[in-house]
Amino acid sequence: MSFLGGVFGSPRNRFGRKVLEQVLGYEAVETAHFDTEAFEIGYRLKNGYVAKMNLGTLYRRFDGKIAAGLFQAVDSLILPPEAPEGWERVPPKLRPVLRRAGYGSGAIRVGELEGRDLVLSRPALPFLTEMVVIDLPSTVQFVTKQELSNWGVDAEQVYAVAHANLTELAMNTLEAFEPPQGMRVLDFVDDDGESYVGSLPLVAGWLEGVRARTATRPLVFLSGHLGMLVVLGATPAALPQLLALAEERLEGALRPLSAVPYTVDDNGDVIPFEVAADHPAHGLIRRAQAQLAVGAYHAQTERLRAEAEREGAIMELLHVRAPDGSEYTMTSWTDGVTNLLPAADFICFVTGGGDVFRVAWEDVSGLVALELAAEYDPPRYRVHDHPPAEIMTRLRALAS
Repeated sequence: MSFLGGVFGSPRNRFGRKVLEQVLGYEAVETAHFDTEAFEIGYRLKNGYVAKMNLGTLYRRFDGKIAAGLFQAVDSLILPPEAPEGWERVPPKLRPVLRRAGYGSGAIRVGELEGRDLVLSRPALPFLTEMVVIDLPSTVQFVTKQELSNWGVDAEQVYAVAHANLTELAMNTLEAFEPPQGMRVLDFVDDDGESYVGSLPLVAGWLEGVRARTATRPLVFLSGHLGMLVVLGATPAALPQLLALAEERLEGALRPLSAVPYTVDDNGDVIPFEVAADHPAHGLIRRAQAQLAVGAYHAQTERLRAEAEREGAIMELLHVRAPDGSEYTMTSWTDGVTNLLPAADFICFVTGGGDVFRVAWEDVSGLVALELAAEYDPPRYRVHDHPPAEIMTRLRALAS
């Protein structure tokens, strides 16, 4: 970093601090905090409304410049239209959305202040979470558990209503599907975020309906939170190109989701698409899965490590590429402390004597009880001291 860069900060940080100054100047704002890592501003209004403002869109829109148009844009974002208060007016505005696991940090925090509300969420796919928003004219507001209490309804009712609100869209899109002649790629665009077409895989029976209408096993790519790609009749030879396209879109997405392909199983459930080890796309799918997992766990790790009262050692998930080109994930288990392990392909044991070796997760779980810490999303496993000496000896024998 240059001297000037070190003194005055990067252009992105200067931009963020200027927006933070504006946000803190509003009478309605109780507190706000600029998260340089996430490049967003978290804030709480005096009426209890808690939200985050993603600065990436504003930075690109105004080319990083501080101008009157920027201040007007912040005005419209920081003071959104009032969401309906009573349950009677809420149902038509509910929509389901997908985000990466841990989006919103579970418990909403603004700086050191913990929010009173918890965002309503539930696991949807590996490392992807379903949330519900109230669709307002120029923004969305995430539904919180406190609002469920205020409305006198339960979570299942809210999810059911949000899904039902996509029924017409689901039926209309199904009409676009017919048995393909060869491979067919359908790009469902939702640049303005108005249609929620990218949420259709959440609607029970929608992807199964695509399979029934086309007599194929469809693939779905959800690279960003807006829109989706649906592929019919994908061939092994074409799949690497499709994965490359998904990764390109992931990198350019405002809110990246996943480059992993998804499909439907025999029960009609949406699942990640898997292929055999000798499939041309096997390595690319493994990389997409690893990148999704590492991204979700990294955000969670940073958040948990920043907490004043954290539980033991919060272990990172690493994405490793071997000399032979194979890719896998790995985490570490340190002796003598409580460890919260992310799910990984391999566990690396680090002993007090400096001995280091790695063992496949499946082999470790076959010899040691890995306690699921279900309160974390993405999930973590709680372990303490290393296993007894005889088990460690057996684990060393399984090391790779």
